[in-house]
Amino acid sequence: MWHVEQQDRPVPILPEAEELKAALTPPVTSPEKRQPNYILRVQLLLCALLAAGALALRQGAPEAFLRWGQTFRDAMAGGVELGGQEELLKFTGEAVDALRGGVEEALASLEPPAEQADSGLTGAGGGQAALWPFVPEGNSTKSYQPPFALALPVSGFSLTSDYGWRKHPITRKSDFHTGVDLAAAEGAAIRPAAGGVVLKSEYSTSYGNNVVILHESGVTTRYCHMQYVFVRVGEPVGPDTVLGTVGQTGDATGPHLHFELLYEGVRYDPADALGLS
Repeated sequence: MWHVEQQDRPVPILPEAEELKAALTPPVTSPEKRQPNYILRVQLLLCALLAAGALALRQGAPEAFLRWGQTFRDAMAGGVELGGQEELLKFTGEAVDALRGGVEEALASLEPPAEQADSGLTGAGGGQAALWPFVPEGNSTKSYQPPFALALPVSGFSLTSDYGWRKHPITRKSDFHTGVDLAAAEGAAIRPAAGGVVLKSEYSTSYGNNVVILHESGVTTRYCHMQYVFVRVGEPVGPDTVLGTVGQTGDATGPHLHFELLYEGVRYDPADALGLS
């Protein structure tokens, strides 16, 4: 028998196979740098600004917030297309103008009306202070001047803490201070800021020994952290009455008088009424 060695020979590739291979093989291209989506960024920024502005407007002027909301809904109902740059800029301008108008209206509403001005209520720290949304219930950022003069309840003092937000001296957390602190020697006499009747004489873990005096026109004053109390509920008091002595009962870091001024159950900054500002 004859033995024929089979040699390796390249198999020719037909033209049809070349075309099929080229069709199945994706082209090799260098990756292109993606362009940032500026329209999407503007949309996200707009949403954040409108949300923050709407929250402030809702807290400061609910009526203006409702009107602005209706303007926003009308704009959306008109078929605003946010995919195009021109339409996006147009919509942004309209929304911001509507929000700005509502904020201006809210700021204008912060000016006290004539009857409020006559009652002695004035803005504390500027009119925009009333827009601060985190004032605890039962307190106000305004000052109040009663229809009668208030005398300083203690002598030889130093003002150690104002009315309003501060860092609590014990917890070191943000705290709304509901009165003014007048540091004085322990045992110093405390007198009422004006004549009235003792409404409360009690002890609490925060106020310590404290006394509440009811005055005319719905005005009350509170005297806290007292060492001793010398009056009882229902007792009339005058300028020369000694309510008690300065102490540091309750939550206190030293002897002082915590003094509060309330009008119809709402606390106000007493600094102006006491002549401290």
